[in-house]
Amino acid sequence: MAPLENLQQTSVVLNRYLVRPLEEKDLTIHEYQCHFAQLPQQGDEQRAVSSICYKLGVTAVRLGSRIITREEVSPAKMRSDDWELFKTATRKLDCSNTCERKALETFERRVLEQGLKKYFNKTEIERASEGGLIWWITGHEGAEKCGDAWEVHRGRRIDVVIDSDGNLYLEIDIHHRFYTPWTLHQWLEEYSDVPISYVRNTYKDKNNNYIMWEYQGVSDQSPKQVMLEGLGISLADYHRNNGATDAEINNSRVVFVKRANDRKAKPVAHLSQRLSPSLTMEMLANIADAESGEESQQIKEVFEFIRKSLDVRIKNSTKTAHTILEKIYRISGEAEAIRVDGYILPTAKLLASNDQQVDKVAQVRYKGCARVGETKFGCLNLYNEKYQYPEEVRKCLLEIANNSNTTIEIDSYRAQQDFPESELDKQMFWQNWSDEGIKTVLVVMPWSPNERKQKIRVQALQAGIATQFIVPMPKADSYKYKALNVVLGILCKAGWQPIRLEPLDHPECADLIIGFDTGTNRELYYGTSAFAVLADGQSLGWELPDVQRGETFSGKAIWQTVSKLVLKFHDSCKRYPKKLLLMRDGLVQEGEFQQTIEELAKKNIAVDVVGVRKSGAGRMGKEDIHANGEVVYRDAKIGTVIFTPKEKSFTLVTSQPINQNIGSVRPLRVVHEYGNTSLEMIALQTYHLSQLHPASGFRSCRLPWVLHLADRSSKEFQRIGQISILQNISREKLIAV
Repeated sequence: MAPLENLQQTSVVLNRYLVRPLEEKDLTIHEYQCHFAQLPQQGDEQRAVSSICYKLGVTAVRLGSRIITREEVSPAKMRSDDWELFKTATRKLDCSNTCERKALETFERRVLEQGLKKYFNKTEIERASEGGLIWWITGHEGAEKCGDAWEVHRGRRIDVVIDSDGNLYLEIDIHHRFYTPWTLHQWLEEYSDVPISYVRNTYKDKNNNYIMWEYQGVSDQSPKQVMLEGLGISLADYHRNNGATDAEINNSRVVFVKRANDRKAKPVAHLSQRLSPSLTMEMLANIADAESGEESQQIKEVFEFIRKSLDVRIKNSTKTAHTILEKIYRISGEAEAIRVDGYILPTAKLLASNDQQVDKVAQVRYKGCARVGETKFGCLNLYNEKYQYPEEVRKCLLEIANNSNTTIEIDSYRAQQDFPESELDKQMFWQNWSDEGIKTVLVVMPWSPNERKQKIRVQALQAGIATQFIVPMPKADSYKYKALNVVLGILCKAGWQPIRLEPLDHPECADLIIGFDTGTNRELYYGTSAFAVLADGQSLGWELPDVQRGETFSGKAIWQTVSKLVLKFHDSCKRYPKKLLLMRDGLVQEGEFQQTIEELAKKNIAVDVVGVRKSGAGRMGKEDIHANGEVVYRDAKIGTVIFTPKEKSFTLVTSQPINQNIGSVRPLRVVHEYGNTSLEMIALQTYHLSQLHPASGFRSCRLPWVLHLADRSSKEFQRIGQISILQNISREKLIAV
């Protein structure tokens, strides 16, 4: 690879605004150690320490296993029945230390939150699940789009950033807050088929907050019949004692909810008239699908409306930054989005059959696939009684096979009349098909709830069969493109590899890359879901996850996964890899990869560990100056990267908006946690892996392919739940695409 100075330079505009350099008083903290009367369960340690921060009477945040404050904690607040604090030091934090810098950011985020609440009383402040604050305007004046049961409110997503030199910045972006004025009761009456995940109280608690709940379901009991354990009173009397009107109680259905973000929480009874759903885009999309006419059209217009261009985002964010700097930080003058130096990385070369270069994966229809997998396919037609594929799918599948110099068998059919009703007969149905050598099946069916598709998917997996679904749309103009993506999905699930990468010719390049992801089904975490590729993008397949109690990866489980994939590499290449690149979705936790690093060192295998963060308010753009002097902001070109060597990180644009005037893309932030490879090489491999998306004909994926697949696999494992049924599935079958 060419050195940094030979890369194409470019100027990059960020939606980031300088506040001020931090002073010594901002950096000086009091540090406390917490001793628990009973140690928290494994996986709960960080949560337990964080919860104490809200009970100390001063602004406090967690730093590792300790608590830090800028004001001393009073002796009366230093202990409770469950824990006790001991002061360990008063010291100055170092912004070049990543953990200490992140703790300072949390502090400043709290300061900002308090200021927004103090000076802007017609707005709401919420903490975003991915970090930062959501600041939105309540009431009629904040609503930009409205329907019968929904409102879209104007807002901003604001985060705090501190660099290694101690400069404090604000990152600001447009945010649209989805809100419903309806109660849960109204939703259940009107939209009973729309899935609801979270609800919140319609009234505030003693701390002036709306309590958030996970929605569990509805009961047939009345509020008077449900007795509350430990209180000796009915649900009706409990709510009457806490401000509910007789109308709210008498007109409510009993529902069950669980405290959000607390996996130990047990379901409790609540009143449907005293709750309101947390509205999401998915819920609106379900309404649009279920409704027709004006309501459906209004919702579709909302989805276009919220896709703001970067120009609109930067200009609106600049106005917001000016207001915040003036009101909260008492800094006068115009706010200005900062500009930094960036570079444009060279593009990846995608190779199809016989190393033919292609610009898009879609071209494998004419060039053939880089690697062939299974050659027998089945079709289950639940759309009608015909034994046939959708015509465009059949043509595309045969054409790709022919151009890959391979003959495939696709004449194994089943239809609606063959699909049994009972569970045992369905198991026999799939097993008999599997015994015929069919391991990948296209399922043609009309639009159906996800629950039905998931049931079919799990039944097939139990017999070792991967499934790809399609809804026929014979008259749609886009059906040809959809059919191609469906065929690519079928082939990936059958162990084919449509494209690969031309490998980088450089001694720093890793020859085995593994992506890790974790996910949760709200009960357990599925950690170390992993997917691996060689330097040329050739798949080494996925590995089963480790079921765990917390979101921190198990070091032992990581090593077990890595060792299996290293042995696969040895089987394929007849040698051990020289260098591994381990990519973790999210923040790398202390010690997660230590055992793996130590074991690889015994075989002289080098390793780099990076954390890839896809959330946050950051945007990257460039300035276009029109003839009349007007400045217009456009998204930075794909492959644009900003290096931050002091923080061992870079920010990288890996995707582009479909239209320059509609929508804007988010870059990735990658932090180099361990290893000696240069940031430039890691950035280049990350970028090239993001362009490797074998299951999509026309779009690259935002994440590097190994993380995209690990992420998709993690979500699929959550939905399946029964990890044991995957034991008989070939790891080469990409069941999650």
